[in-house]
Amino acid sequence: MNYWIHVKHALDQAMLHRERCLEIPSMTGRADFWEGGWFEYPNRETALEELENTGLSRLVHCPICKP
Repeated sequence: MNYWIHVKHALDQAMLHRERCLEIPSMTGRADFWEGGWFEYPNRETALEELENTGLSRLVHCPICKP
């Protein structure tokens, strides 16, 4: 199962999602780490590590899919 991180630099927030979460857009488009966007990771451990490496203050888990 893949995991997604949604980085929102304007809100100083990064949110972790499971791959089938309703919040994930069908077309993620181009993501830029510095501007924000959606980033996919192959497993939970890698996603959690990258979530902590975002440097953002608010690191949250999605309330819908609860990864």
